[in-house]
Amino acid sequence: MKKTLFLVFSGAILIFTIISICCAPIINGDIINASSWKTKNCKLLEDAYKLDKNDDNKKAKNLCNRQKAMYGLEYSSLIIDAIFGFICTILGLLHYFDIGKTFEKISGLIGLATGIIGFILTIVYISYSGYIFTNDNTEGFDNSFKFTITDFSGISYNGPILKLNKDGAFAEWDKSKGQYKCMFYKQNKPNSILATYSDLGKKQYNYEKKMNFNRDSKYNNCIGSYDACDGSNEYIDNGLVTVNVNDCPYLYLNFYPSGVENKYVFDRWITTIIFSCLIIACCIGLAIFGFLLFKSDGSRI
Repeated sequence: MKKTLFLVFSGAILIFTIISICCAPIINGDIINASSWKTKNCKLLEDAYKLDKNDDNKKAKNLCNRQKAMYGLEYSSLIIDAIFGFICTILGLLHYFDIGKTFEKISGLIGLATGIIGFILTIVYISYSGYIFTNDNTEGFDNSFKFTITDFSGISYNGPILKLNKDGAFAEWDKSKGQYKCMFYKQNKPNSILATYSDLGKKQYNYEKKMNFNRDSKYNNCIGSYDACDGSNEYIDNGLVTVNVNDCPYLYLNFYPSGVENKYVFDRWITTIIFSCLIIACCIGLAIFGFLLFKSDGSRI
């Protein structure tokens, strides 16, 4: 049983790692501007923060460190997991068929060590990837957001996008203030108005027939300036809005998603996270049964 489970966990690590590599957002270029993450100069941002103690520089420094760490960890953890999984699978097959009994203890020790190393590397990678996925916004997510202007002229907008509600609106009329309110504004958090990477799978960031083809609907009549909510104020300057507030309780962008690229990025990223979690579980199993194989007397069990 020990040999069988050693093989099962080794093979599972190899298979799950291959799937993760095929879906990994940085390795496969799904995060277009991630190629610049590896060369970012975080030390420059750190020195700037030390000089002025500006919170914006601190946030930029922390973001830089996260992105740089995730870039390196995605390559190193998944490649190392694949190598370890392959080696332990070969060893597991040999011992499953009673070949190489003389080095079973060495194989068990290898399984124990690789399981622990793989567990540590993968869980650190998941921590960074999961945090960026759920918390960081899409500022600088160049060439991944695809929005086509409402007049169907074919003009495209690529870049960070405002956070939208499920109906595609970014601002609502506040009668008490007599102004449009940026729905997702948070004080002292200018980027709170931007969508996070984990928002990419929602329908409002991907092709929707009612947004693209109802040309006389609210989506075309209740348009607000993209720059109206800039993160510095909760309320929009009325001078930036030219709609009839009685007919437009909400404001919508004049750019609508014409494809499903954002859903594609979301699906691949979440798939990588899920399978990396499975790798972590299998690394624990490999370490346990590697230890048991190391402690065994070499008899077939």
